[in-house]
Amino acid sequence: MKKLIIAVVAIMYLLGMINVYADNSCVLEIRTMLNQLNILDESGFSNPDAITREECLVTIMRVIGVTDEEIEKLNGADLISFADTAAFSYFGCADLAGIAYGEECVVDYPTERTSHTLKNTDFFFFPKRAVTTKECLAFMIRCLQSDKADFDLILEKAKDHGLMNDKDDFIQNPNSIISQDDFFVLLERFLHQKRYKYYDRVDNRFRMDGYIDEEQSMTYLEFLTQRQMAEQ
Repeated sequence: MKKLIIAVVAIMYLLGMINVYADNSCVLEIRTMLNQLNILDESGFSNPDAITREECLVTIMRVIGVTDEEIEKLNGADLISFADTAAFSYFGCADLAGIAYGEECVVDYPTERTSHTLKNTDFFFFPKRAVTTKECLAFMIRCLQSDKADFDLILEKAKDHGLMNDKDDFIQNPNSIISQDDFFVLLERFLHQKRYKYYDRVDNRFRMDGYIDEEQSMTYLEFLTQRQMAEQ
């Protein structure tokens, strides 16, 4: 039954029966699709009025193919990621893939990084801090290109990719906390982007830095739908 629902939702999107350029009027349909694709946790987000940076990044990483099952299999001892997150995790994958970057802060206590660098600074992700519209867009844009992307140019990049336009209300203050409805709208538009950075098991191997689809052969929605139907 679930396989049928996924197929129907995907076909509706691909045929344009649901508005491809989503807005807040179709949030319920977007939620349904995200749930069926296992992008959202059943419990939802921790705060109905905001989304944490952790929730935002984990959700975006699931859109590009990372799964809880693959994360559970990760292990090792040599990877240093952010000081306030686990290394062998969604955060470690995003760090290695150049999707998330930490904020360098002075520390007055030893960390794994400072023991190697002998400096008094480390990089923090601040996972529990509420995410802004601009930060959310930055995570998405970095999935779609190889370079880091100047944070000051994120809005222009987002418009170029069709992730937002001048009619969006949330463009008025991109440094404000993004609402859940606006986040769902951006996720739907992101799903229709041509795949560039992505995660999958290739030759029975999962790489924490992911893979690159140079040909951008399919959208993320097509990628996730095909993979999920193949697994059932």
